[in-house]
Amino acid sequence: MEAPFCQFYRPHPALQPYVANVMLMHLRLPPHLPRVEKPFPATPEQCLFFYARDAVEVFHCARNEALTSPPSIILGPQLARVNLRMGHDQITIKVGFRPGGLFRLFGVPMWELLDQTVDSTFVAGAEIRQINEELREMQEYSRMIGRVETYLLGKVAALKAGAHGIDQVAQLMQQRGASQRVSLDWLAGQACLSPRQFERKFLERVGMSPKLFLRVVRFAQAYRLKDQQPGLDWQDVVYKCGYYDQTHLIKDFRLFAGVSPTALLKEDENAGLNIYAGGPA
Repeated sequence: MEAPFCQFYRPHPALQPYVANVMLMHLRLPPHLPRVEKPFPATPEQCLFFYARDAVEVFHCARNEALTSPPSIILGPQLARVNLRMGHDQITIKVGFRPGGLFRLFGVPMWELLDQTVDSTFVAGAEIRQINEELREMQEYSRMIGRVETYLLGKVAALKAGAHGIDQVAQLMQQRGASQRVSLDWLAGQACLSPRQFERKFLERVGMSPKLFLRVVRFAQAYRLKDQQPGLDWQDVVYKCGYYDQTHLIKDFRLFAGVSPTALLKEDENAGLNIYAGGPA
């Protein structure tokens, strides 16, 4: 098996208030080899995906449902694990949005996308269909990234409203994780909102309650930290990510990944496809 290409790109400066990262992954497998299947547990990240070559098969573990993904999807924040079965010629372009970024660019309430995957053409129409066709014809990775960013820059240029205070607070929550515990009243005050207004706006722009968001952020940080640093002791992961103890961490892994931490990392290892090694934790 040829080593997969995987690279994270710094977004265009004008996109950085909305987009945290852009990733391109290219996996090539000889036809006689079995397809790679990789687990993807819960994540707070909201994403736009393009599959520029083969389609991806998605298995929703909680729903026990399998489907073939469209060429481009919008993915809301996820609480339930999915397994992705890659094609033999798999090019994936992922745009990972900052909290509130996808809402600002596409106007879809994020609570509608919680644990949902939507065909991008349902939201963006014919323009996304055209981009899909162009990406299939391109060979250079830089041109693919440039085409996707050009589309997003057009969305930014069309915006009339600026950022809401809650977007900055949500980004701060994601950066700090759950290691620094703060009250809902304090967070609401930072956004210049009452606690009730803060919860309502948070659901609209982020897709889940602030408390649940912090819990998923902490889990995702623990999973990626261990994935990036396999030699790190689990007790260090517990400490760095703000868990009370290892039992607390195991409980979240079973809830958001369906298996123990050791079992999830073993599945990742068997997939042989580490897409977090060069990316953000």
